[in-house]
Amino acid sequence: MKNLSERELHELRLAVFDNAEALQKEAELLLAHGMHSRAYLLAHFCFEELGKIPILVGVVGQLRKGETPDWKKVEKRFYSHEAKIGSQNWHYYVFGLEVDLIRDSDLEWLQSADKAVGESFKKKNLATYVDADNGRVLIPSQEITKGDATNMVAFAFDCLRAHWQSEKLTNPVLYDYEDRQCAAQQGAQTDEPVSGSATLP
Repeated sequence: MKNLSERELHELRLAVFDNAEALQKEAELLLAHGMHSRAYLLAHFCFEELGKIPILVGVVGQLRKGETPDWKKVEKRFYSHEAKIGSQNWHYYVFGLEVDLIRDSDLEWLQSADKAVGESFKKKNLATYVDADNGRVLIPSQEITKGDATNMVAFAFDCLRAHWQSEKLTNPVLYDYEDRQCAAQQGAQTDEPVSGSATLP
C-alpha cells in the first residue's frame, strides 16, 4: 500500500467501512446461533478493521498539507493490531461518546481502553485458538461467554455508528454518492407524469 492518491484513500476507507459492517452483521448471525467465541472474534475483527480508517484519514491530512507520507510507516500501522485498536479507541472517544465536561467520564473511558489494548488482543486470541495455561486447556467455546460476545457485538455496532457519522461529515466520496442519489431521485420525479396531464406514447 503506497503512493495512493487522496481520492483512492477516500475510496479505500469506504471499502474498509463496508467490510467492517459485513463483519459485524456476520457476528450478529453467529451470536444468534449460540456461536459465542466466533461472534466475539468477528466483532473484534470489525473493531480492528474500523481502526484503519483514522490511519487513512491521517494520510489524507498529510497530502492536503503538501507533505509526503512515510508509506512504510503508514503500512506498518495499517497492519498492526495494536495500532488499529488504539486508533479505533481514539475515534470512538471523539465521535462515539458524549462530551462530559464535569466528570470527564469520556476521557476516563479512553484512558481505560488504551490500557486494555493488550488484554483485548489476548481475549481475541482466546476466541480463536486452543491454548494451555498452567496445565489447563483453553478452548474458545469455553473461554468466551455469551455476555462477552453480546457486549463485543454491541460495541462493534456502536463503533460502526460513530464511523457512519464521521464519514458523512468528512468523506467526499460519500458527498458524490449522495449527490448522485439526489439527482436520480429528482430525475425520477421529473419523469413521472403530472396527474391529469397527457403523455406521449
